[in-house]
Amino acid sequence: MRKSFIKKQAIKLILIIFAAVILIFTGCQKYSDSKTAVRDNAAESQNHTTLNIDNQYIGKNEEKGKEKQDDSNTDILDGDNEQDDMVAIEKLLKYRPNELGTIMILMYHKIGETESEWVRTPENFRKDLLNLYENGYRLINLLDYVRGNIEIEAGKSPVIITFDDATQGQFKFIETSDGLEIDPDCAVGILEDFCAHYQDFGKGATFYIFYPYPFGQLNHIRAKLEFLVQNGYEIGNHTYSHINLSSVNREDAIIEIALHCEKTSEILPGYEVRSLSLPYGQYPENKDILLAGNYLGYDYVNEAVLLIGSNPAFSPFARGFDPLSIPRIRASEINVDGQGLYDWIEYFKNNPIKKYISNGNSSTIVIPEDLRGQLDEAAAANRKVYFY
Repeated sequence: MRKSFIKKQAIKLILIIFAAVILIFTGCQKYSDSKTAVRDNAAESQNHTTLNIDNQYIGKNEEKGKEKQDDSNTDILDGDNEQDDMVAIEKLLKYRPNELGTIMILMYHKIGETESEWVRTPENFRKDLLNLYENGYRLINLLDYVRGNIEIEAGKSPVIITFDDATQGQFKFIETSDGLEIDPDCAVGILEDFCAHYQDFGKGATFYIFYPYPFGQLNHIRAKLEFLVQNGYEIGNHTYSHINLSSVNREDAIIEIALHCEKTSEILPGYEVRSLSLPYGQYPENKDILLAGNYLGYDYVNEAVLLIGSNPAFSPFARGFDPLSIPRIRASEINVDGQGLYDWIEYFKNNPIKKYISNGNSSTIVIPEDLRGQLDEAAAANRKVYFY
């Protein structure tokens, strides 16, 4: 009798435990579903969509992605039709798009005959461009970067070229019997030639000039600045006289920035200089004057302020992006302490997920789900965002 009673009690206890487990599991599942629904609703309200695509799809197509692809269908990712966009993104996953990845902004100074820490020979500048092209980088301008207008093909990564100091090796005219010609060994001549041969590389560079004699050749200043803006390049502010902004007071710092913009608009009526490269990489005592200022009725506004730096810059959609503190990479192979152009090319070869990889359409943003927390909601406000 006692054994029978104990056996019945044991069975009863097991059934109670089993029922409790079922209730707990069901409650957790409902809670999980509720959390997912809240998250998805929040994402939708912020113009965000999480794609429930098995990441094994990426692995199955990884080898296929190394071959030449037909990109004819990638342009349907336009944010207008979510169902069509999801189909498009499945095709794009072979590229592993990551538009929160970092971006290389290259800093050049002189282009000259002898290679040194701050001089790049024409041959090495050509080598740089070819290496960038072959490693999947495509040129965009600085202002397109800070505005998030990164229009490059799917699977490629943006790169930005900047030149400081406006030396003659950056832009030189040669007088011939037929008139003025661009020196084929100056930076502009090399860029024009390379971009003509590799048209899918894109075109652009920002030249941070100072006065009174940018690029030397006093008689050709206007012609050079006009050529730059008419051919897809940007002119940036390097202060009027290349002054160390940390060594002057607030008013003089404002004057240096404003006079540069005023002089440029005098030479190029209607052109607005919208970015600043800090001479010597030094901030003024009051950083607020960098964003905007006024001198004798002349207003200036900077959308970007560039440092010397040694590392890639944040995506314009990332929380860490600061337009008043944008780092650059030295385009050199001498005394770069492992932080030069080729060091970063190699780093991104080994760590592709760390770099910005385009989905092919600047009106949408595609990033891995595990980077969701790094997205700057305000920067992404006018774009459709997809997580995978």
